[in-house]
Amino acid sequence: MITEQKLYRLLLVDDDNTIRHNLQDYLANYHQADYDLTVEGASSATEALDKLKEGSYDLIICDINLPDKDGFYVLRQAVQLYPEIKRALITAYDVDTYLELVKQEKIYNVITKSAPFNFEELSTVINNLLKPSQVFGLENYLTGGEALSTITLHSSHDIISAQEKVKEFFAAQEVQNLDIIAVVLIEAMTNAVYHSIKNADGTYQYQKGQVIEALSPSQEVTITYGKDDDKIGVAVRDQGGKVTPDEIIYWMERNVSGNSLMDTHGRGIFLIHRLMDRVIINVAKDRSTELILIHYLNGMTSENKPIYINEVS
Repeated sequence: MITEQKLYRLLLVDDDNTIRHNLQDYLANYHQADYDLTVEGASSATEALDKLKEGSYDLIICDINLPDKDGFYVLRQAVQLYPEIKRALITAYDVDTYLELVKQEKIYNVITKSAPFNFEELSTVINNLLKPSQVFGLENYLTGGEALSTITLHSSHDIISAQEKVKEFFAAQEVQNLDIIAVVLIEAMTNAVYHSIKNADGTYQYQKGQVIEALSPSQEVTITYGKDDDKIGVAVRDQGGKVTPDEIIYWMERNVSGNSLMDTHGRGIFLIHRLMDRVIINVAKDRSTELILIHYLNGMTSENKPIYINEVS
């Protein structure tokens, strides 16, 4: 018996006709998924809202800067019409300037218009929004490639040895700036070990620098790494799930604005986001947090970093 694939409807809003048509063409012909996707376009907030009123959509991706209203307004109206609609923004401008609005509107995916445009990344964002149950796992972010390797952190002593092993993997691919990679790996692994477990009163069970001779099985952290033809990926996954998307954006915004000078923590995620080509953060409340760290081998990156945070209920 043949089972029909689920059909999703996407509304793509951008006043740049060339960009909109190129994205629609890609999604119509090259987007790979286990569902069917129809894509409709709009060139203004007014046209987008008219389309939303005419029929339901599962996902809307909207440019921030439109000729009549901004993208935040459009997405605010969209969720009033369809509370379950998935939302993302897209922009050619500096994402950092919108962090406060991103936090207020709870829009956790902001795509950047890089040159050349990363179409594969667009597909990943769409898949993550439409199929959130599939966001966890490095295998979802690499295309084919070699078998993945895994390290489990059983104690605080394992952090340095794991960092060295993953750093060696980067070095084998002749990656430059290994010192920066090393900083990111230490920060990500340390945060996962020390900030994933909280006491009943909300304080951290462990403090950074504290020697932890043995983590319990439910506290162990998993490091997975591998590569495909275009990129190296590292996943750092804890079993706590104590961070929220709002907290992530809050700490990013404080560091961007300069309000974090006296803060004793919260700088780690900002540094990781700035130093890696791409960072995807997957959050399952009270179950797990996963940082997907991506380094492109072909130089496909930009100074204007997107925001990709996926929350799984």
